[in-house]
Amino acid sequence: MGLFDFFRKPQETAAERADWLNATVRTVAASVHSQNIAGLRTASRSFSAAETPAWVESWPTSAGSINQDLSRQLPILRSRARATARNDEWAIGYMLRLDDGVLGDAGIPLQMRLKKPDGSFDTVTNARVEEAYSDWGKDCEVSGMSWREVESLALAAGPEDGELLYRFRTGKGKYGIQIQLLDPALLDVTVHRDWGGNRVRMGIEIDNDGRPLAYWINATKAGDDFGDVMTVGRHVRLPASEVRHCFLRRHVGQMRGYPWLSGGARRLWMLHDFEEAAAVASSNAAKRQGFFYTPDGEAPVGFSDTIISSVLEAAKAQGKVLTPDEVQAITAAAEKYTTTNPGQYDTLPHGTQFVANDSKWPDVSADGYVKQQLRGWSAARGMSYVTAGNDLEAVNYSSARVGIVAEREHYKRLQGILIKWLHTDAFKTVLPYLVLGTRLLAATRIAEYQAAATWQPRRWAGIDPVKEATADEINLKNLTTSRRRIILQRGDDPDEIAAEIAAEIALYGLPDAPARPAEPDAADGEGKGKGKPADKTE
Repeated sequence: MGLFDFFRKPQETAAERADWLNATVRTVAASVHSQNIAGLRTASRSFSAAETPAWVESWPTSAGSINQDLSRQLPILRSRARATARNDEWAIGYMLRLDDGVLGDAGIPLQMRLKKPDGSFDTVTNARVEEAYSDWGKDCEVSGMSWREVESLALAAGPEDGELLYRFRTGKGKYGIQIQLLDPALLDVTVHRDWGGNRVRMGIEIDNDGRPLAYWINATKAGDDFGDVMTVGRHVRLPASEVRHCFLRRHVGQMRGYPWLSGGARRLWMLHDFEEAAAVASSNAAKRQGFFYTPDGEAPVGFSDTIISSVLEAAKAQGKVLTPDEVQAITAAAEKYTTTNPGQYDTLPHGTQFVANDSKWPDVSADGYVKQQLRGWSAARGMSYVTAGNDLEAVNYSSARVGIVAEREHYKRLQGILIKWLHTDAFKTVLPYLVLGTRLLAATRIAEYQAAATWQPRRWAGIDPVKEATADEINLKNLTTSRRRIILQRGDDPDEIAAEIAAEIALYGLPDAPARPAEPDAADGEGKGKGKPADKTE
């Protein structure tokens, strides 16, 4: 087309222009619709959690490694978990119930199961080892704590610190060895360096396989007694063979633990903030009856006089004489002074009005909000809401059993974790010293003693003891269990119970068998039993 042909081309009319725009819009819309349908079909074949619509923009789509996160955030997590465990009432209650449920009054006692050549239990030797271990536990920690106190601190280390750190010190105590608990915060998470061909990450020196070789502990005070160990700057380098570092590994390659209370911690903090604000608002609402609004903003007669009189009486009591200027200053301040006291009517300044903030949120009652938050938090704790929330209002036998049974299974798992972290290693380390310090225990049988050691954590009374006792009786009758197993499941020592029963039989004899009820006499119209004495009047 030439230049002149372009100018000779008929010009597009307004109607033609409008038709073109409408057709183009329909074409583009159809194309976009087809693309959306194809996109929806593709999305339906993928993971919905991987999609990022506008309403989930704050949902992270990438994450660093667990060690990177812990390197930056572990001190914050530990600080907040400790503050929560110390100050929040719900967390304090959780820690108390955790100690009661996992350890109970007696902790996790040692139960020796050493047998004689004939297969019977060697009760005498078992008792000697148990007594020696119990005696060591009376003063087993370098600071003077008992074994029961060590157990409680070791259990609390999980929720508050996420890590248990301790070592054994020889030459200490009655038996020549004691345990030393270390604050996990002393294991310096900020140390990242190379040392002797190895790597130091978050205070732990590791080899190429990630196996710990040494721990770099902060020497917080001059003269701290860590024994004959190497110091590197402000750190004490403790060989891994001398340190026990225990934590729950939830990720491959994880080097440090994090507090169990971290899960749901923000929910609990918001609940604490809500309860505090609600308490303050309720207190203010109960105290503040209303407001006086005056045209000039002056306080009503009698209000300021009360303040002035009180100040003058206080000055007089201390032997002070106020000048006219001081009295005038007090008067001016009293007229502007307001406070929130029970039954108080405050004064609004001239030209101002009070407008209450009446929000529709939350649209649930305060009690419902507290329950909702505690349900979510208790789910992260492995504890039933009934227990964590101390709420027995709507509990029946079935619901209580469902919640408590699951809770007790979690307690059993924690007992197993604690035994692995602390008890097994402590007994293995201390046993040679106990044998050397106890008469009639043979050093040649240390391996036997160690193999025969078991632990009997606490168990709990049944929700319906009568039904469970009946079930045990049926199982005994059907030979599907033993008395020993029943006693162990109850958390008691079968050998101790057997010894007590034998002692009672020797002292009191066998208990009388219960008398059988008399059989009714079928021929007797009066329903008299065969064994019933004859009526003397007959």
